[in-house]
Amino acid sequence: MEGVKKVRSACRSCHGGCGVIIHVKDGKVVKVEGDPDSPISHGSLCSKGLAITQLAYHPERILHPMKKVDGKWERITWEEALSLISEKFKEVIRNYGPESIVIGQGTGRDYESHLYRFANLLGTPNVLTAGHMCYVSRIGATLITCGNLPVCDYEGEPKCIVIWANNLLWSNPDEYKGENFWRAYKKGSKLIVVDPRKGFLADKADIWLKLRPGTDGALAFGFLNIIIKEKLFDEDFVEKYIHGWSEFVKRVEEYPLERVESITGVEKGLIAEAARLYATTKPACIQWGVPIEQNINCTDNNRLLTALMAVTGNLDVPGGNVFFVPPPVRTVSEFALHKELSPEQRKK
Repeated sequence: MEGVKKVRSACRSCHGGCGVIIHVKDGKVVKVEGDPDSPISHGSLCSKGLAITQLAYHPERILHPMKKVDGKWERITWEEALSLISEKFKEVIRNYGPESIVIGQGTGRDYESHLYRFANLLGTPNVLTAGHMCYVSRIGATLITCGNLPVCDYEGEPKCIVIWANNLLWSNPDEYKGENFWRAYKKGSKLIVVDPRKGFLADKADIWLKLRPGTDGALAFGFLNIIIKEKLFDEDFVEKYIHGWSEFVKRVEEYPLERVESITGVEKGLIAEAARLYATTKPACIQWGVPIEQNINCTDNNRLLTALMAVTGNLDVPGGNVFFVPPPVRTVSEFALHKELSPEQRKK
């Protein structure tokens, strides 16, 4: 197209950051396509990314501050909007204290650090983000269990992939693009899917475990019971790195497959088959999704899945669940000024 400038950028329609090439003409985006040189998405782009111009230029998109007056929305200036918000905040703080204010955001990681910084400077400890309903329990559980967040190493070409409560080809969740999984799967990886519903991936799976919702922890215990009972665990890793092994084994023994079957609704023979496949096909990784964290057993679920990675020798090895070390940049905590809080503020 004549007069079109191509700009390399990243899509932020979700957490992903897939590489895109933006076609700009006369100062307006006319087309978006995948960037084949992107190490994240390798030229692929989902329907949301491809349709981003519809969002950017939708005729009903709100571009200016709006105030409801007599039941109708009216446009106001940014100065008016900021002054109104500021006065309302001051009034609430004056009457009820800063702790009466809850700062919240929807899904998105782009401004979480700014949100916390604003809340800290405002004087309220009450911050609510999307991660509190899904992702934070995973981070907290893995930090106290193995010191970092284990992520599937699809570039390491896993020979077995466990998709546990995740529809990544559609959702493209944190750390992952469905495209990366699909490339690994197409190379011949064995596939185990844990999901109450039979979707696209369950239909492709070598083993589909149709568990009762909310029983993920029991199912993980079932895997561990077989792995320990049949000595399919990595003895060298267990000896060097796992603390409290004998106590852990006793806890696992409380979940024989008969009990696990009654809790999860999954036939015990199928559980044993899946556990053996995961433990003996190396390297193997577990791709977990937020549904396991959206119930009262979320922390135990995360710790048990981390245990599965560890005892089978699939923790922090190529093709397993690895620790990706963040680059040396300013962290969310540093920008949010958590360490600058006064002792009184910290107590909140």
